[in-house]
Amino acid sequence: METSTDTQKKMELRRGVIVFVALAVLTVIEYFLGTHAAPTIFLWLIALLKAGLVIWFYMHIQRAFREEGGH
Repeated sequence: METSTDTQKKMELRRGVIVFVALAVLTVIEYFLGTHAAPTIFLWLIALLKAGLVIWFYMHIQRAFREEGGH
């Protein structure tokens, strides 16, 4: 029987994998744009998006905005 903790762990793992794949796809796009003389603004936007994903999902910054006791 699967507990709610197991379900939550599976959801977290799935979300982590999705974010990892999204970062990989953004890196490929970033490489393509960088090697094909695209406007620099696109590279900056992708870099900021990637930084936001890392900060939000892997550094768990959302915990800082929870009410006390949510940690």
